[in-house]
Amino acid sequence: MIQQNNLYAVVVWYNPTEEQKYSLLSYLWAVKHVVIVDNSQKNNDSLLSDLQKENYTYISFGDNLGIATALNRGCRTAIEAGAEWVLTMDQDSVWDKEQLRYYLEATNKYPDIEKVGVFSPRQDYTGHTRCYATDYEEKIAVMTSGCLLSTDGFRASNGFRDEFFIDEVDNEYCMHIHRLGMQVVIVNNALLVHQLGEKRMVRFIGLWRKEYIDHAPTRYYYIVRNNLQLSKLYPEYKVFNNKRLKKTIKRIVLYDRIHKCESLRMCLRGWRDFRNGVFGRLSL
Repeated sequence: MIQQNNLYAVVVWYNPTEEQKYSLLSYLWAVKHVVIVDNSQKNNDSLLSDLQKENYTYISFGDNLGIATALNRGCRTAIEAGAEWVLTMDQDSVWDKEQLRYYLEATNKYPDIEKVGVFSPRQDYTGHTRCYATDYEEKIAVMTSGCLLSTDGFRASNGFRDEFFIDEVDNEYCMHIHRLGMQVVIVNNALLVHQLGEKRMVRFIGLWRKEYIDHAPTRYYYIVRNNLQLSKLYPEYKVFNNKRLKKTIKRIVLYDRIHKCESLRMCLRGWRDFRNGVFGRLSL
């Protein structure tokens, strides 16, 4: 059972602002302790000066070691302190108090909770809400932010793949959880507000408009390289991964009006490094 006394949160920071501190406060009340892992070069513990030190642990890497390494450090710190479940958060994700309360109540009502490796809320990027007829839905993979990770599943999987650095880290973890015979479950009517890149509106022939989430070109390097590696590691999900990769390339070709050529060049470099077995942080 997920309770406050066995639930820890892990949040990864990168060049945080005061806004990220207030994001943290949206879930601090629901957990026993928060582990903050900072991938910034600068130490940002001054942002926490008005919080009680017994409520959090701050770990500064002094460099960007990647989301996977940061999540692993945070989760292992939480497990060593006694966590049985870990709430993983992005720095820009914000919980509504009632939504988080409902999420925790719903996970405890799930009939096969002992078989679950990952619970996830429904991610909201648009501000539009809808009601789902079914409370729970099994998924191949979910985003990391807002997830509840079983520490049994974390130990069995040995955590996130450090060599992925960023992108597809969450998908690989979920696929590994499935391979271990555990479930990945979305709580459909629990909603988490989340930001995913910068949104732009693209017009076609002056009529049709499309909202496009704009990533920096280097992100496409990691998306392509790590997606191809996922298909190699988990051939049972090759169709799923290929479909997502094709969709990514299509979005660049159709909607990227600012750095299309550079984004495609980074996709090609990601493919080349996958072929050559080059992983970890991109060297520019």
